[in-house]
Amino acid sequence: MKKIGFQYCATNKHKILMERGDIQLKRYDFSPMGKGSRLIICHAGSAGNRFVENGLLSFQSKNTTDYHEEMNATVFKDWFTTQLLPSLPEPSIIIMDNAPYHSVQVDKAPASNEKKSVHVAWLERHGIESNMEMMKPELEKLVKKNKEEKIRYEIDELAQANGHQVLRLPPYHCQYNAIELIWAQIKGYAARHNTAPPFGINKIKTLLNEACDRVTKEDWEKVVEKTRNLIISDFDRDIRIDNIIDNEVIVYLTGDNSDTDSSDDESA
Repeated sequence: MKKIGFQYCATNKHKILMERGDIQLKRYDFSPMGKGSRLIICHAGSAGNRFVENGLLSFQSKNTTDYHEEMNATVFKDWFTTQLLPSLPEPSIIIMDNAPYHSVQVDKAPASNEKKSVHVAWLERHGIESNMEMMKPELEKLVKKNKEEKIRYEIDELAQANGHQVLRLPPYHCQYNAIELIWAQIKGYAARHNTAPPFGINKIKTLLNEACDRVTKEDWEKVVEKTRNLIISDFDRDIRIDNIIDNEVIVYLTGDNSDTDSSDDESA
């Protein structure tokens, strides 16, 4: 196990118990955090240029449950085209996670659970003969046969049209995005300076702007280097695991040969 990167360490069992579902609910009831207004923010930056100039998007959330209803594909696309792209040096590589509002597909093929009319309309747009008299499995087969193998995303093509490239993270690998560490720095600044009244969204906006201004080029360089090292470390670990798996492994499920021979002698 050590050869593939695992290591022994002490574990605090209290921290494990603290994340039990019923304990989380009690913690939520105890704390007023998250029950008031929230600020939705979007930004971009790099080691060479700090935060992108004029790239900050921030607005108050009106929903206290799911922010995706407000930070949606329409809002993100507007920010991407009107604020981010005009401010980027050409060419740039844009690191993007796979959030739904980042991942609207170009001419997405209909899913199997969609109505026949959706399948027929999609097929007609692609010049493929079809009609409502056809069975649903027939329509699905035609869609599958004629859809593009490579998924195309609206955001990626917008970036490409402006001389840039989008590089998408593997699913569930937000730790490969250096800006996550910058967000932690900004949230820490806001928490340290939001300890006395007046509390409110205007104060948070002020603290956000202050925190962004305090992020230096050196801060960006550090988090980018840390993220790069993490990616390399994970890649090296995957190579080691693959090499171990590729070697033949023999596991004996019974005793060794001497035990077997002895047993045979006794039975004889």
